[in-house]
Amino acid sequence: MASSAEPVKSNAAAFRQPNGGTDWESMWSAGSTGFDCKRTEPALQRALDAGEVAIGRGKCLVPGCGRGYALASLARGGFRDVVGLEISETARGAAEAHLRANETDVPGDATIRIVVEDFFAHAPEVKYDFVYDCTFLCAIEPSRRGEWAKTMSRCIKPNGTITSLVFPCGDFEGGPPYALSPALVKDLLVTHGFEEVSLEEVEEKDWARGRMEYFYTFRRSAA
Repeated sequence: MASSAEPVKSNAAAFRQPNGGTDWESMWSAGSTGFDCKRTEPALQRALDAGEVAIGRGKCLVPGCGRGYALASLARGGFRDVVGLEISETARGAAEAHLRANETDVPGDATIRIVVEDFFAHAPEVKYDFVYDCTFLCAIEPSRRGEWAKTMSRCIKPNGTITSLVFPCGDFEGGPPYALSPALVKDLLVTHGFEEVSLEEVEEKDWARGRMEYFYTFRRSAA
């Protein structure tokens, strides 16, 4: 088990760009997907199974959706309009291939779409009821975290919710993935009109990537 003071090992540094970002298309094309935990994160799956995520028949978003494990779980959990956002065409192809191979697991009346677009430019005509952020905020260059929260505020309906699976936790330097904490996530979202709903430290048996994580949910203000 890694200490919280130790950086999470990742090959993403090999794909860093001069502006501090990451060349995700090259990373996917090279098959360098060490961040893929090959399943929906247990914390989200448990919350869906327990009916703890506000489901209804609404619209939800998973930015940086990877191969789309969470997309299928959200559709099975009740959402009928599920959107995965990726910056890489290769990632979209991988997600679509995974979903085709497992299409019998997805309800017939649910729509899952993978959109290739810059998250910071994303402005859906119909806003989201729910957003699930996992290993997305931690992949963003820290100077853009305020933009992340602002974009979430723009994309989520009043009274809509966002859950951040806060990972990796620690005080180490460098990334991606960059270190996060519940306090950091709260400061970002509260500044942009969200209020805390719940904070849960995930049990060790449910850690998706062998390291502490928190399941943190916020609601966007109706005002």
